[in-house]
Amino acid sequence: MKHLKYEETQSMYWFTLLFGTVTIFIIAATYFQWGSNPISSWLFALPLIVINILPILAFYNMKIVIDSEVASVKFGIGWLHRKIPIQDLDLTTAEVVRLPWYAGIGYRINSKGTFFNTKPGTAVFIKTKNRNTEFFVGTKNGKQIIALLEEIQNA
Repeated sequence: MKHLKYEETQSMYWFTLLFGTVTIFIIAATYFQWGSNPISSWLFALPLIVINILPILAFYNMKIVIDSEVASVKFGIGWLHRKIPIQDLDLTTAEVVRLPWYAGIGYRINSKGTFFNTKPGTAVFIKTKNRNTEFFVGTKNGKQIIALLEEIQNA
């Protein structure tokens, strides 16, 4: 039976605010017919609105969850996620790394692998035993997460 051991949610409020503002602007511009060449109908505005709402759903937050069996991370409603059984993690490779600002945010790929990140700063990096994938997640609690995973693996 799975027992929740750790949970962390990081908000991407600024991202949601940005795309939400653009969506509201598109709705207002269509409704009030702003500009010299306004959007002629909702039929044309609707795809623009959807294109702005999808990233909000995909990236409004990032959630890290560790239970007694699985370490997982997901963005938004879960389209982008990673779940790795804790016993598959090679904790000898575990380290807290510093991600520079130019590494970016979101679902990113770099020389170490694929990482989930909401802001520049520290991240926990752990390869799997088969070396095919990694648990690479931006968090301020990297040392705590590594210690918890070691505890779960040794239990």
